[in-house]
This record gives sequence, C-alpha cells and structure tokens, in this order.
Amino acid sequence: MNSFRIGELSSRDAAAYREIRLEALRLHPDAFGASFENETQQPESFFAARLTSNRVFAGYDSENRLQGIIGLNVSPSPKMRHITHLWGMYVRAEMRGSGLSRELVAAAIQAAHGSKTIKLSVGASNHAAQALYRSSGFKVWATDSAALCRDGVYLDELLMRLDLD
Repeated sequence: MNSFRIGELSSRDAAAYREIRLEALRLHPDAFGASFENETQQPESFFAARLTSNRVFAGYDSENRLQGIIGLNVSPSPKMRHITHLWGMYVRAEMRGSGLSRELVAAAIQAAHGSKTIKLSVGASNHAAQALYRSSGFKVWATDSAALCRDGVYLDELLMRLDLD
C-alpha cells in the first residue's frame, strides 16, 4: 500500500513549490536547465506564475509533506499543441524507492491525454531517471550533446518521447 498521495498544485501552493524546486536545483544542479543561483533570486510570484502556466503535480507523504514534483507544459502554438513536455521531476531522497516517482510520472502521463506525444530531456549520466522513464514507456530518440554547461563542463542530455496513440 502506498503511503503517499498525488495532487495538482495551484498558484496558492507557490511557497511550498518554491521551496522544493530550489532544493532540487541546489542538490542536483546537473539535472536541470535552470540554476539555483537564478531561481533563488525570483519572488514567490514567479513560482505562482509557473504553476498557473503549467500543470505541476505533487507527491505528498502520509504526513501531508510535499515530497516530489513533476511538471507538464503544452505549447500554446496550434502547430505544436499535440506535444506535451514533461519537466522538473524531483523526489526528495527519503521518498526515493517508495514508488512515488513512478506515480508522479503516471499522473503526468494521465494528464497528457489528448496529446500525441510526451517529450522530456534527462541527463545522460542520470541512469536512475532514465530507467524510470524507460519503464514508463519512454524511448530515447536523440542525444543533445553539450545541452548544458555548468562551471565550464558541458553535459549531454538524452531526449526521450512517449507516443500516446
């Protein structure tokens, strides 16, 4: 039996979202295109706007503490509305291995109904995340060489997709 629940965040959750997002960026700087240094300077309204313009799902533990997040974005362009982008996946260390990551990905896939494809990028060295996405049906379709640069080090990302039809 799972000892967590999944819910969708709204702009009212901006402070809690900001806290976990900044933790993710601080602890795992190679896993995200955004940087802790930049986002820590942003006001709560920045995070509230992100929650308004995207769908962000959260995983809560049995004590109702926010333990994980995952975001979805659909392009406003009519020519690209069939593609959903999965982004910002993070689960706190104490909940890893609990099944929360898998449930967050499942919630995101379910929420993307109506899309033809879900795309994501994942660090080429992040084997645990790659395995999670593969087990959810995602397949690598390209490698983005030198996708990120942190402290003068270039990092590759794998581009993955899940076709829904």
